Amino acid sequence: MRASTSLIALAASLQTASAHYYFPHLIVNGTKTPEFKYVRDVLPANSTSDYPDPVNAYNGKEAPVYGAFDTSYVTDIRCGRSAHLAASKTLTADILAGSEVGFAIKTYIDDSYNFGIFHPGPAQLWLSKSEDLSTDLGDGEWVKIGYQGPNSSTTWSTDRATELFFDMPESTPPGTYLLRLELPFPIKDWPGHSQWYTNCAHVNIIGSGGGSPGPSVKLPEAYNVLDPGINYEDGVDYNEGLENYKPPGPEVWSG
Repeated sequence: MRASTSLIALAASLQTASAHYYFPHLIVNGTKTPEFKYVRDVLPANSTSDYPDPVNAYNGKEAPVYGAFDTSYVTDIRCGRSAHLAASKTLTADILAGSEVGFAIKTYIDDSYNFGIFHPGPAQLWLSKSEDLSTDLGDGEWVKIGYQGPNSSTTWSTDRATELFFDMPESTPPGTYLLRLELPFPIKDWPGHSQWYTNCAHVNIIGSGGGSPGPSVKLPEAYNVLDPGINYEDGVDYNEGLENYKPPGPEVWSG
């Protein structure tokens, strides 16, 4: 009985932990790379003066950044909590333009305890050209190259996902980039409290290029707490009216 109780408690605690999440693995050529090898490491929430969780004390790396877009932690919205501090230690992965690239969620113990994305929302993939990835704060221009939204009026394609895949546009100009995965958890009638799960990888795009990526924006300056993709508009909510959902930011550049 005591062992069973312990297992139940462990499962419950793991489920709570994985309700929040992060993506430390880049997936290249179908292979999940080691944790934080090509993705910038992030700090746990209790190590910074991050916008506080108003309900629960989620203090680990899986804790979200809250979308008040306060200037004191804009770098956290860009690439994850204090991820710029790990920039010089992050390696760069070669990505062939036109190939598939992905991110994998942090696994708790093993895949049988991996509950995936519990707070679903849109998954968006961004690129920012970088002259020096080791010092880049993510304050340059960003272009959206991928989007995964609702798959019905009541469900998200990201719900319970553990891996997310996108195509790298074939005409992407070669060079080094920050590759940013962004998953906002939109909110209803509570501006500034949307949850943001973001991670950035270092990539070197290989190919013939020829494309002109755009439109480009600054992040998070392109966002407003009242954007309908961040603060649900009338008729749209967590699991209703999602066919009318409008994602934040510009259109996707597909090359």
